[in-house]
This record gives sequence, structure tokens and C-alpha cells, in this order.
Amino acid sequence: MTSLLAVLAISSPGLGAVVINEVELDPSGDGNEWVELYNNGGEEVSISRWTVWIVDCDPTWTGIMKIPQDTVVPPGGFYVAEGDRGWIHNTGRGTVILKREDGSEADKTPLLSDQSDNFFTYFRHPNGFDADQRSDWIFGKGTKNVPNSPNS
Repeated sequence: MTSLLAVLAISSPGLGAVVINEVELDPSGDGNEWVELYNNGGEEVSISRWTVWIVDCDPTWTGIMKIPQDTVVPPGGFYVAEGDRGWIHNTGRGTVILKREDGSEADKTPLLSDQSDNFFTYFRHPNGFDADQRSDWIFGKGTKNVPNSPNS
């Protein structure tokens, strides 16, 4: 029985976990807000029809980014969801929530505040590190769609 369990453990595919990896809440100039997702698992993950929400309670505002059908994130891969240039949201604050197609929450950031009006973002280092702590997040030079580094 033990050898059967060992074979099953080795042959079972690992489940990927897509998390929020980097957030731009106050882009330079007329840029738009964006959120980078990262698959920290060993298998590709379909994120078709998932949504990314930026929620700001001061004043109450929500921006929703819809992820298109047939979107897949490979292991160790990124996906960047882009906000709408027409959004009227100038506080540089927000909590970002990643929701699955069924509306359940896949990941959520703490309240983040960025009034830098430059290329600095909040990001996880190492990529995809998720201990559900405020300390998971570093404020530094943005690395959109590439591995995060606090020394960039």
C-alpha cells in the first residue's frame, strides 16, 4: 500500500496557484493601472473569465478588469491585467482582489497606497510568495511581466 501511495504522489499533477504578484496603482503620466498575476505552481492554470478588482473605499470606487476566455498561465508565468484609461480614480489606493469565474476569491492584497506618480509598484519577492502578510509586499521599481527584484 505504501508503494502505491508513493507512485500516486509522484504521478499526480501539481496544482498551480495563481496569485496577485505586482500592482501599479499610480502610474506615471496618463498611464493606466495594472495588476500582474503569477502562477507559483507546477502546472498551467486556466484563468479564463476570472476578474481582477481594485477596490478603494475613499471614496467608494471599484475598477474591474475582465480576463478573456482561453487565458492560461504556465508554471512560473505571468499575466498582466490592464485597467481602463477612462477610470476616474486618482487616489493611488486600493485593495486588489483576484476572483475566479465563479466569483470566489483566489487572492487579495492588503490596502496598498501609492501616490508616487512614477514607475514604482507594490510587488511580491520572491515572485508569488504568499504568506497572507503585509510583509509579503515591497514597494520598489516596477518589473511588469518579468521577475520581481528588490534591487531593480
